[in-house]
Amino acid sequence: MKDILFLLIMGAVLWIVYAVVSKRSIIPFVKSKDNTQKGNGLSTPSAKMGSGKKKQEQVYEEQEPDLFEDLIEDVVDVKNHLVHLQNNRFLLIAEVSPCNYFLRSQSEQEAIDTAFESWLATLNYQVQWYIQSRYIDLSEPIEEMRTNMMEANDIPFNALEYGKSMLNDLVHWQKSSPRYESKRYLVFPYEVNVSTIEDSNKEELAERIEEKAWTELYRRCNNARSSLRKANMDVELLTTEGILDVLYHLFNRKKALKTKFKNIRDREMLSLYSTADQPQSRVEYVKELISQNETA
Repeated sequence: MKDILFLLIMGAVLWIVYAVVSKRSIIPFVKSKDNTQKGNGLSTPSAKMGSGKKKQEQVYEEQEPDLFEDLIEDVVDVKNHLVHLQNNRFLLIAEVSPCNYFLRSQSEQEAIDTAFESWLATLNYQVQWYIQSRYIDLSEPIEEMRTNMMEANDIPFNALEYGKSMLNDLVHWQKSSPRYESKRYLVFPYEVNVSTIEDSNKEELAERIEEKAWTELYRRCNNARSSLRKANMDVELLTTEGILDVLYHLFNRKKALKTKFKNIRDREMLSLYSTADQPQSRVEYVKELISQNETA
């Protein structure tokens, strides 16, 4: 008997809690006031406002912005070692190799600081720093070590087994967790003043504008190269493919680890025209004909 009373009391307590949470009447089989108003077709002003909002939400559909388009909306073309922007603006990008500053002695660090400060003091134009983080890719060194190890004939068996286990550890280390490396770039922007160029033909005017931009930006890059060389930092001008490689890693950070940019280039996927599969000998023959026509 006590167990039955205990179960009835617990059931009543659970029902009261459920009724309060779900906003129902505590007495079973009796509708609450809110439910009766809904059943009679009565609605409060807040309910009307809510229905109006729902209708507005159903009618209005917001379009998400295209991130890729927003980032490169000013880019016209990438060619001749330059990024062509709108309104006769150009970008030249150079990669800077680090100098291991904190591994240097005190005198070497002071020499690096002096050379870097001297270069900054000579700048009377805009220079931008761009640091890009990439996933560490050890596939090429691993393949090179594996090829050298398998082609060598004088390696003992134990050394060969050790080399295989080391390569497997490197592959596992690369795949276990993402690791990054930093690429450092100098970006030189320049805008050509068209009023200083006198030419009537549009084609020649475009060539003159590009030539003037290249001359000025190349001079700035050489100035940075000669000044930063004293600070043990090498500045290397990026080619057109190098600029495309930077942009490819910018928009395909994870994909670039598997689908590498050099593979896209080797498979001729950067060409303007799509062609059928051809043997490598024919591809080399066509490239040779193109080079001969360009030199002629």
